[in-house]
Amino acid sequence: MPHFILLLASGLLVSSLAACVGINKARQNTSIYDFGLSVSSESNQQIASKILFEQPVAAESLNHNKIRYRLNYQDPLRIFFYAESRWAATPSELLSSKLSKMVNLTKNPMNCSLELKIEAFDHVFQTTTVSEGIVQLSALLVEKKSRKVISSQLITESAASASPNAQGGTAALHQASENALKKVIQWGNMVADNSALCQ
Repeated sequence: MPHFILLLASGLLVSSLAACVGINKARQNTSIYDFGLSVSSESNQQIASKILFEQPVAAESLNHNKIRYRLNYQDPLRIFFYAESRWAATPSELLSSKLSKMVNLTKNPMNCSLELKIEAFDHVFQTTTVSEGIVQLSALLVEKKSRKVISSQLITESAASASPNAQGGTAALHQASENALKKVIQWGNMVADNSALCQ
């Protein structure tokens, strides 16, 4: 009887170890992407901003770290996810970090702030080989104390993907995000300059 119990225990131990190895292997096979490390030259590329930026938020369907893609040539209304690839953070966290590196806030910012909401953050395939990263931002310029909306703008930017996979898609989304944020900063500065509420 003890010999049987020993064999059973050994079998369970081997099964448990195999399961752990399987789980660790699956985790190791998952590719994690972000927007890359900061480089010293980025400080020279900062854009001056006269307005404060509030923490970006995202549509509820984007509050996760899964990498989305769409097959416009086949089923444009369906959303897919890369099975073995993930973002290191949510899209709103990625854009918040990127924004903080891009913006050089002036010493005396204006009396308004800019709210950003991410409406789209997708790797979109037009054909089996042609794809792009598409980022859509909803921007609101508001008076800081009253929270009155001064102006709103929907900004959509895209960047071509170098390869039809998660690696190409994430790189394209990084570039599209940078393009969209540049437009948002420029738009916010322009509208604030022409608004009495921001003075």
